[in-house]
This record gives sequence, C-alpha cells and structure tokens, in this order.
Amino acid sequence: MLRELATIASVALPVNERWALRRCRYAPDSSSKGRVCIATGIHGDEMMGQFIIYHIARRIRQNPNALLGTVDLYPMLNPLGLDVLERTVPTGTQLDMNRSFPGRPKGTTLESMCDSIMQDMMGSDLVLDIHASSQHKSEMYEVRISSSACSQLVPKAHALCPDIIWTLEDRSTFSSSLVGALTEAGTDAMVIEMDEQYHPEAAEKVIEGIFCKLKEMGLWAGDARRLPTEDIPTVLSAEQICRVPCEQPGIYVPETLIGTHVKAGQVLGEIIDALAGAPRETITAPCDGLIFSQRNYSAVYPGTLIARIRKEQA
Repeated sequence: MLRELATIASVALPVNERWALRRCRYAPDSSSKGRVCIATGIHGDEMMGQFIIYHIARRIRQNPNALLGTVDLYPMLNPLGLDVLERTVPTGTQLDMNRSFPGRPKGTTLESMCDSIMQDMMGSDLVLDIHASSQHKSEMYEVRISSSACSQLVPKAHALCPDIIWTLEDRSTFSSSLVGALTEAGTDAMVIEMDEQYHPEAAEKVIEGIFCKLKEMGLWAGDARRLPTEDIPTVLSAEQICRVPCEQPGIYVPETLIGTHVKAGQVLGEIIDALAGAPRETITAPCDGLIFSQRNYSAVYPGTLIARIRKEQA
C-alpha cells in the first residue's frame, strides 16, 4: 500500500510562518479502482472531523490489503483557524473559508487556497466534507447535498447510512461552499454533518458509514459493519422542515432528545429566567415530526433557532 504526504498549497505569512494545506494519500500498490476525497477542518472550531479522519486512516493502515482504491485525506483545510479554535480564517478579515469557493488562482490568499483545493479534488469519484455542529447545538448524523444534483446524489447517499438526508437549495451561501462549488463543477460531493460533542457511538456511526460507502464503490474489501437501508428520512424541500425559534431571552433547558419523533404541541423545552426564578417561555413542537437538529442547554435570545423538525409525511 502506498502512503504519500503532499502539500497541495502553501503561502507565506507574517513572522516567518506559512499557511500550508496538506493531503495524505492512501492507495493500493496495484492499479486503483477509483478515488474518494475526505476533508474536514474548513471551520476551525469543528473538531470531530479530526477524530473521524484519524480512525479512517488507522483502519486503512491496519488492513492495507483491503484498500482497492485511492483515499485522499485532508484533515485541516483551515489549520490557522484550528490552531486558535476559530470558525473563520484568522487573517484579519475573519472570512468564512466555506463561503469563498471556487476561489481564483490569482486572487487573494484565501481565494488562491480555495482554488488549489478545488483543483486537487475535482475529477475524483466522490468528495466528503465533514462538519460538526457548534457546542450549542446537537445534530443527527446528516448527509447534505445540493438540490441541483438531488436525483443523482440521494441514491448514492444511502450507502453512507446517515440518520437523515437533507437536500439544500442552491442559494449563494451553499453554491460558494466547497461541496456546492464541486457539485457545480461536475464532481459528486456531499456534506457530512455530525454532533460536535464527543460521543464515541455517534462517531463510530459516521466512520462505519464512510467505510460502507467505500465498499459499495468497490474501493474497500474489508469490514463495513453498517448495512445500507432505503428507509432513511429525506428532506427534499424547505417545506418539509419546520424551524422552531424562541421569542423570549433566557436560558434554554431542553426536555427532548435529538432523534425524537414528536407530536404537535409536545413540549421541547423551556426558557427560564434565573433571576426571577420563573419560566419565560415553553417551547412546543408546531407539527408532528423528527427532531434532527436541536439547541443544547445554553443562553438564547429572541429569534434563536431552538430546533429543526422534519415534518411527518402525510
């Protein structure tokens, strides 16, 4: 098995530092049956992707003969942000790297780096961009794809064994993301969204889903302990999602768990006023459905998103 480290882009920074983007390639000794790119760290405050990529590399190295195709790992697309645990690129402008694609080869430093990432990934059979929710939110294991490639990518997402598949409208924010730009350029790409909190069981679910997908694509001959299913909740339009905001400020105390199927009127949680020693607002479900994104115990303000519910199909 070939293991190759490469620097796909590098620019000079003040005080004799450099911003370098590195890739670790695993490939079979003989001809490769395809190529998958797995990236994370585009937001510096999302850490769980590091854990996922570590275990993917570890399993490949433990079972090298099972690798039949090329797997490219990009563990830190925004290493500067990761160093200081900031979502954006901490270069003075505080720009969101995932709103800067496809980039330009002779543009700003950030645009040039984004272009280098695009050039290195385009033409692969699949790109997976791993993200994690903030510390204030819990997310089910989701696969998010562009609505423009919905018919093509939804069937391909099933082998990742997610808890839910969500197609996102191609608005400017998504089209300027890594996955949106790659999709527009003709490369299959998907976002993996997971919980930022360290839960070994949730992480294992994502890892197994990725190996299940590699096996389906003929790139992996080893174990893949999750079984794909066609019975995965799928969001195909914004009308299928019920967003639940709050109206009052205070501390949100959840009463339901992520992944719960709720009924309209069921209590999701309560906003409390510690100084007054009294509740300010009771948050209830506006519809029947599956809670796939939910606010954790935290401070909230009027308009804060408390939960996303996938509406039950009639």
